[in-house]
Amino acid sequence: MTARRQQNIGATSLILLGLVFVAAVTANNTLLSGLRFDLTENNLYTVSPGTRALLTTIQEPINLYFFFSDSETADITPLRNFATRVREMLEEFTAASDENLRLHIIDPIPFSEEEDRASQFGLQSISLGIGQNLYFGLAGTNSVGEEEIIAIFNPERERFLEYELARMIYSLARPDKVVVGLLSGISMAAEFNPQTQRMTEPWAVYNQAGQLFEIRPLVGPELVSIDEDINVLWLVHPKSLESSTLYAID
Repeated sequence: MTARRQQNIGATSLILLGLVFVAAVTANNTLLSGLRFDLTENNLYTVSPGTRALLTTIQEPINLYFFFSDSETADITPLRNFATRVREMLEEFTAASDENLRLHIIDPIPFSEEEDRASQFGLQSISLGIGQNLYFGLAGTNSVGEEEIIAIFNPERERFLEYELARMIYSLARPDKVVVGLLSGISMAAEFNPQTQRMTEPWAVYNQAGQLFEIRPLVGPELVSIDEDINVLWLVHPKSLESSTLYAID
């Protein structure tokens, strides 16, 4: 085999390899564009079934504005890694929402309109000195003009990322909050303790529920009726309830 023939065969092989690559990319974009694979050890990028169910119930478009000072964090690798995690989680949410979530990624360059917009939303900035601020937060708006924000993403709360994003979207997707009637035999809210002369901490579950629902305390044990506009009745350690209250519960 001559050297010229070997060169021709080599050139032909490279051309065929290029054609195969182009065909593979085209097939990937056409056939696999909707597929995503999570190969991380703890499925960090897998959206839970509960969140997916929430995203499929969105009836009207919700706009999400992810503000991250990309140009100001070139040398802050840990923060950039977490920002990538947040962005990719938001992209997963968007992909699962049947196009009802619209994600806008914004780099609020100092002294720009984007920085002013981040400030107007109420996002929290981190001062870098010399009049420069770093933004790393999320704002969302729904079709009736209501707004929700995550003022700043805290890397120490990374394990709660999916919950915080889902809670925000839930609030925007349901402007009219579900009314939860709370009948409790013990105090769950913050209140003043006369013995310690200090305010007691509210229960964590009470705080979390208050972010999603309208909590309406019900006075017992002599409660004789429950308002018709209460959607859910929440009973916590009920004790010594009168028969009239039991009848109202039934």
